[in-house]
Formats: sequence, C-alpha cells, structure tokens
Amino acid sequence: MPNVETISAKLAAKEVEQIEKLVRAGHYLNVSDFVRAAVRDKLSEIRLVVERPTDVKEAKKEILRYLREHGEAYPSDIAAELGLDLAVTMRATQELVRERHIE
Repeated sequence: MPNVETISAKLAAKEVEQIEKLVRAGHYLNVSDFVRAAVRDKLSEIRLVVERPTDVKEAKKEILRYLREHGEAYPSDIAAELGLDLAVTMRATQELVRERHIE
C-alpha cells in the first residue's frame, strides 16, 4: 500500500448524508474513496503560482509578449501564467492602457 496518512475533517450532517448516498448508489467504494477522489479533483483544479520579483517595466514587456501570443486575458490570468505579482501586473496593465499599447 502506498504511503498514506489518516486525517479527520468535520462535515455538515447533510454533506455526510449525500456522500453516503453516493456510496450506497455504487459511485464510490466507501466514504474514504469519495474523500480521496474529491481531494484529487480539487488539487487538480488548483495550481500553485510562485511569484517572482519583477518590476513594472519588465512586467510590461512580458505582458505585451503574452498578449501578442494569447490575445485577450484578464490581469489575474496573466499574473498567474507569468508568475507575476498581481499588484505589479495591475500597475503594468494600467500603464500599458494609458500608453495606448493595449485597450
């Protein structure tokens, strides 16, 4: 068996009832199987973003390159993709708009 750890969590009674209903319906082997699947699903949705120190001038260059390659994007998505601090990305984006490099 792989290296596993046991944890405990508190859930609302209604949530436990729904999980047990799914187990009884055969969707999961047991409650633990459901919890493992739910944790895996959630972890696959979340991507850890490691921010790197970048000044606004450098961020502007990277943002312009990103937008040329990907088209429109939200500043939060750009920050996540490029590993930039969101505040720096917002300042850089605002400057690019003021300078009419982007709309």
